[in-house]
Amino acid sequence: MGDESIRHIPLDWPLRSLSRSVVIEDINWHVQVGGSGPTLLLLHGTGASAHSFSDVVSRLLERFTVVVPDLPGHGFTTGAAMSSLTLPAISKALDRLLERLGLEDVALVAGHSAGAALALRWSLDRKQRPSHIVGFNPALIAPAKAYNEILAPLLVPLATSSLVSGMVALLGGATGMVDHLLTSTGSAVPRAQRARYALLFRRASHVRGALGLMAAADLPALLRRASEVDVAVRLVLGQNDHWIPRSRVERVILARLPRAKVEIWPGGHLLHEEHPLRAAALLETLANAENATSCQPESEKG
Repeated sequence: MGDESIRHIPLDWPLRSLSRSVVIEDINWHVQVGGSGPTLLLLHGTGASAHSFSDVVSRLLERFTVVVPDLPGHGFTTGAAMSSLTLPAISKALDRLLERLGLEDVALVAGHSAGAALALRWSLDRKQRPSHIVGFNPALIAPAKAYNEILAPLLVPLATSSLVSGMVALLGGATGMVDHLLTSTGSAVPRAQRARYALLFRRASHVRGALGLMAAADLPALLRRASEVDVAVRLVLGQNDHWIPRSRVERVILARLPRAKVEIWPGGHLLHEEHPLRAAALLETLANAENATSCQPESEKG
């Protein structure tokens, strides 16, 4: 018979065997959980879902207990009110989800784009913080022209209405809008992955959630608190990221997160999808380094 709680997830969806449905208050979460070891939380970006990390997750299940939710308003997570798509509200919702899963002790958190901004906010909100935050092309500045030309005109109150999001979903399914968006990232996105994004953007709830998160992400407020981040931060930037230009985000990092370590990889905005093996190796390396440090006698620690 299978798990009836995830019957709405397509049978060929990546890592569907790890999918769970978790209802907490008004949110019906779709979250993928698997593996063993320290807990790794992965947070996708605006307009994506857990599928964006699927190739990374498949390489880490023997090293970590991996938790990858569809964020509120995205993918197959449903029920979130538009007013709850702010970074602080999603941060609190994540904590409730992790508590329900019994996985509150998160060793590492990694996010892509807006997911990286959320990872920073989530870490600031917690008493028990992770050892590392990893951000792939972190959305710490407003998106660039290629992104805004398509979606920015919708970022007004009307954009969160069912009518407008339904129209965008219809257009997304009937035109090349999603293909154009993916091409504009500067990343090489294979056909199968493009089809998954197209499926998501045919869902009005997903379009509404993506627009809502874009409209509600108060990046200046996050950056004002960035100096409070007291865990190790590793930020990975794409040389050809057309959405969040590297030179601009590097200036923000230098000003607001001067202790963060920055790596530059070839590729566009969807770095973790272009280089899943390298992304997985980075996360393993950071976990191993943390484990080695924690095993040192106090007298040998720097």
